[in-house]
Amino acid sequence: MSLRDALQSLNSAVQDLTSLHVQTFTGELKTEITGGKNFTEIRNLIKKAKTDGEIELVAETLAQFDGDSYNFVKKDLNEAPEVALEVHRDAVQSGIETRLGLLELFKDLI
Repeated sequence: MSLRDALQSLNSAVQDLTSLHVQTFTGELKTEITGGKNFTEIRNLIKKAKTDGEIELVAETLAQFDGDSYNFVKKDLNEAPEVALEVHRDAVQSGIETRLGLLELFKDLI
């Protein structure tokens, strides 16, 4: 691996740690999977499966380390299940806590 490749990999890892992107959907998806004897086989079956259904974006949050953020909520938010909004809030909070923990770990290593 060249120095340039190593720096690009480091840059990608840092960007992933310092940004958070959460999308929450509602809807219904149907997939039929048969077979699979271990985790790898099941994962491959899921990748190949044909899925049918409809989903709708309810909320989206993109937060950058420097404080910039982008937030989206669907126009008729009152029609979205409250649990979808709770899931979104929890996912954002969990993502923030995970990134803070990882940054703290890396800070201690440096």
